[in-house]
Amino acid sequence: MTKDPAMSAIINRNPGAFFKKTKSLPMLRVAIAFNLCLLLSCSVPPTASDVLLAESIRWYTGENGQVNHVLARDLLEQSVTEGDSLSVMWLARVYISGRMTFPQDQDRAQKLANSVADEIEALAHEGNAEAMFLLGTAYAEGLGRTQDESAGVRWYLAAAEKGHTLAQHNLGNVYFEGIGVQQSDQLAVQWWTLAAKSGDAIPQFRLAGMYEEGRGVSKDMSTALCLYRKAAQRGDKNAAAALVRLQKENR
Repeated sequence: MTKDPAMSAIINRNPGAFFKKTKSLPMLRVAIAFNLCLLLSCSVPPTASDVLLAESIRWYTGENGQVNHVLARDLLEQSVTEGDSLSVMWLARVYISGRMTFPQDQDRAQKLANSVADEIEALAHEGNAEAMFLLGTAYAEGLGRTQDESAGVRWYLAAAEKGHTLAQHNLGNVYFEGIGVQQSDQLAVQWWTLAAKSGDAIPQFRLAGMYEEGRGVSKDMSTALCLYRKAAQRGDKNAAAALVRLQKENR
């Protein structure tokens, strides 16, 4: 992959250091994960970028037990220094809407996406679940590809069927909103349930709302409260606010 000027500021912030912050617990987790796979003779050993990106996503979603967007950003930036196309497309993804504490910068997002979109599509056709998810994002958001919501859904589905948590999360979103598909509360609940089981805090919060309102599922305040608590414990502020609201309503 050829690095473009839009990437240079990020790359120069962390020149070439894979385990630059090994004194921190999160980076030790990355080092352990990388070396464990080597010891177990994984069929396709992960690259440094693979491990950093996976850990970044887990902190972003809360699958590590806590949402931490600052740490997720740091790990993603380190992953990008390795020049991996998946990491670069992730960087484009967070710039397009200002996720993970990055400022919203649509021009930079498009430049980054355009530099790797063909590589991402090739990887997706080879069956790479992360690439499938990112290609779904590319079509859904018009990021390096002409916007095509139906194509976005097809690629989200392909990734979700491989167990990709964020693809399952996004399928729940598109069915809830009826974007590129016929609106269905039941299917939104189905996909959010799968994503919530992996520890993703946002679908835990959204699923709680469905149980509270009885949308797509029988109303169940006990389950709603349980899901709100799980999401709040992972750092979801909306879930914490929902718990405060319910406490006031039940006084």
